[in-house]
Amino acid sequence: MRYAVLFALIFICGTGASAQQLLLKNVTIIDGDAAVQPRRASVLIINGVIREIYTKVPRKLPNTETIDCSGRFLAPGLTDAHVHLATVVDEDLSKARQETDSIVGNMARHGITTVRDMAGDARYLAALKRDVRSGKTIGPDIYYAAQFAGPGYFDLIRRSGRDGDLGNSAWYKAVFPGVDLAAAMKAARDAGVTGIKIYADLSAQQLRDITTAAHQAGLQAWSHAAVFPCKPEVDVEAGVNSMSHANDFAFQQLPGDTLEIGKAWGALYKKDFRLDTVVIEKLVQRMAAKSIFLDPTVFHAENNKMHSAAVVTRIAHRKGVKIVTGTDWIYPTTGEVPLLQEMLLLQQKCGMNAAEVIQAATLNSANVCGQYDRGRVRPGMRADLLLLDADPLQDIRVLFRPVQVFLKGKPILQ
Repeated sequence: MRYAVLFALIFICGTGASAQQLLLKNVTIIDGDAAVQPRRASVLIINGVIREIYTKVPRKLPNTETIDCSGRFLAPGLTDAHVHLATVVDEDLSKARQETDSIVGNMARHGITTVRDMAGDARYLAALKRDVRSGKTIGPDIYYAAQFAGPGYFDLIRRSGRDGDLGNSAWYKAVFPGVDLAAAMKAARDAGVTGIKIYADLSAQQLRDITTAAHQAGLQAWSHAAVFPCKPEVDVEAGVNSMSHANDFAFQQLPGDTLEIGKAWGALYKKDFRLDTVVIEKLVQRMAAKSIFLDPTVFHAENNKMHSAAVVTRIAHRKGVKIVTGTDWIYPTTGEVPLLQEMLLLQQKCGMNAAEVIQAATLNSANVCGQYDRGRVRPGMRADLLLLDADPLQDIRVLFRPVQVFLKGKPILQ
């Protein structure tokens, strides 16, 4: 039966049916909203968008290819909300693109249909995004950030061996007293970014000013949880859209109004360090009240012996903070993708059930990218969809073994 479905999809691709209608009939829908119960229905896709969901299919649907999906499941495409596809680009751009194309192709084949790139060369990312959207390259839809930090941070990076436009470009911007933030935001927007990544070496006032300027420019404000020397509470009070790295919330309990980066990290790695959950609860309650997303990167933290991340994420989820799925990890050109491990940890260590983890990886992670046209199986939503052989509510691993992936309604051959 699997091969019959694939044959039908190959036929559609091979006959130029992108202008035709596609009906996925008798499929069990797993919505990106955890509160919505699975339901059996038929999904009509026209020009890359879900147009109708039928409980009972009309007798006549002209110019429609129909695929019987009985016994199968349909879920929204997945989003990795924290990747780095262009942080360090090889001098041989042709070679770099060949590898990147393999990486994003592997992402798409494993069900990832959207990514949020959290700082890299905007020129490289813009070209990649354009090629994906045109169909020249198979991969997820890409949204990316400009990195704003103090000049001391960029000086540090240069001393480590990197050079070029660090701190002096629209996508790597040094912020110092007197800088024209409105002009910087316009330059970033013109470079195609969706959000500003607020990173390091910034005062509390600078952090607030960047957030305000980003919002005034129609951009998202995406921040590290600890923007040294600021504590996480500064991000919350500034009203950023998302905060990355749950482990960094532990810095909130350290004494003093500001942080010295070396001493702060040293304190967290001491054997006698104990997370103050009362402090964390107060912080995440304020996050929830301001609708700030948490990008916990638990997989990244666990691999670096930062075990507070899972505890913080569990508390934040319990207090109503919306969790998104970001890996901040290196992606392979073939084989298993790290997003699976992030989702498993959310389920195994962070108190989230399968439906909640799926919502984190679909609806929440689409929204944190500033995108509200995907992440659910609803009329009007972009048809980034996964056709599955088994129920992901019973085992989320099946999301990464799709029978077929649809990118804006177009199937990818497996």
